[in-house]
Amino acid sequence: MMSPVGYTSFTGSAPDNVWGEVTQLFVEAFTAEPYNEDAIDLATIRQWGPEHLGHRGGRLVIATVDGRIVGFALAHGLDADPAWLGILAQLADSSSTASAALARPADAVVVHELAVAEDQRGRGIARGCLAAVLQDRTETQTFIGVYERATEAAAMYRSWGLSELGRVPMPGDAIALRVLTAPTTELVSRLRPTNPESARMIRRTLWLSPWEWDCCGGPLETGQRATFSVWPVDDGQRTWLTEAIGADLTAQIDGVEMHHEEGPAPERLTGRLAKLSRVSIPSRLIHTKRPLLPLGALPAARRLVGPPGSGVYIGIGAAVSDYVTHHETAPGPPVVEGTPRIPLTRGIDHPDAQAGAQAAAAEARAAAQRAEAAARAAQTTDPPPPGEVAPRLVGYLVELDLDAD
Repeated sequence: MMSPVGYTSFTGSAPDNVWGEVTQLFVEAFTAEPYNEDAIDLATIRQWGPEHLGHRGGRLVIATVDGRIVGFALAHGLDADPAWLGILAQLADSSSTASAALARPADAVVVHELAVAEDQRGRGIARGCLAAVLQDRTETQTFIGVYERATEAAAMYRSWGLSELGRVPMPGDAIALRVLTAPTTELVSRLRPTNPESARMIRRTLWLSPWEWDCCGGPLETGQRATFSVWPVDDGQRTWLTEAIGADLTAQIDGVEMHHEEGPAPERLTGRLAKLSRVSIPSRLIHTKRPLLPLGALPAARRLVGPPGSGVYIGIGAAVSDYVTHHETAPGPPVVEGTPRIPLTRGIDHPDAQAGAQAAAAEARAAAQRAEAAARAAQTTDPPPPGEVAPRLVGYLVELDLDAD
C-alpha cells in the first residue's frame, strides 16, 4: 500500500532545508524529457525561489511522502513579477483576459513553478499542490505557463479547466511558452474532485474530421473505450482550425485524429470517451456564375453514357443552370453542442452507414429537383438569393480520459 501524501504551506518564507530539497526535486524534474533544461540554471531556484516567495501573495506548498518532498508549487501575485507582466503584455492585443489582468494586476495570481518527482506521478500530487497553493486566495484569475513541447503537462492543465491564451517566445530561446488561465475559484473547485480516482485521470481533447472518421472509423458513444491515431496540432492545422472555428476553441485541442497518413501516428491513445461535441459554423449557400465550358464540350449534367448515337444521357435535362452553389461562412462564433453519440453516415456495413446512404440518396434527389428548378429559372431571372444562415458541421471535439498510471 502506498504511503499517504501530506501537504504543507509556507507564506512569505520557508526553512533553508526545505529549499534544499525543493531545489533537488526541481533539477531532477526539469533536466528530464521533454524539458532538457540546464541543471546549473535550474539550481539557481535556491536563490530566486525565496525572493519570489517573499513577493506579495507569495506561497510555497510542498507535498511529502514518508518525510521526503515529492512535489511543490510556488505562486505569488502578478503585480510582483515584471517578467510575467511582460508576457501578458504580448497577449493583450488578442486576449481580453490578459488585458484585464494588466489593468488590475493585484487581482491575478501566477503559479510560477509546479513539479512532482517522477516516481510519484499519477497519484494526483500536482493537482493537490496546485489546489493548496490557490486555496482561499483573494485574486480572481490564475495564470500558469508551460513550455510548448511539454504537451502532456499542457493537456493535464486543460483537463483541470485551464484554457490557453496563446504562446509567447522566451528571450534568447526558440521555445515558446504556453500561457494558460482560469478563474481562481472555479479552478480550485475542479482541483478537488469528489471522486479521488478522477485525480488519476488525464483528459485529452482531440479533433475529428467527419470525412476521415466516417470513411473507416466506427460509431462513438460517451462512456465507450476507444483508440485513436493522434497527430500534434502543427502550424498548418492550427491555421486552418483557427480560421474555421476560432483561436479560443483551437487552443483547447491537444491533437488531431488522422489515420490516412503514410507513416505511423506519433501517438496511439486509448481511453474512455468522457464527452463528445459537434462543432458547427454559421454558413449559407450562395450562387455564383458557372464558368463557360470550352467550345464543343458537354455540361457534366448532360454527359453521354450510352453508345454513340444512342442519345442516352445522365443529368437533369437540356436546361443547365448558369449558377453553381457552395457554402460561404457567415459572421458569428462556432456552435459547440454536446452529443451522446457520433454516428457514421457512410463507409462500412453498419446501420448508421445504411441510414446515412438513404438520407444522402434522398438529398441527392431533392438537390436534382432544386437544380432543375434553378436551371429553368436561370434562363429568365437573376441568381437565386443566398440561403438562410444555418449551422454547418465542420468537425467533432472528443474528450478522452487516459489513465495517468
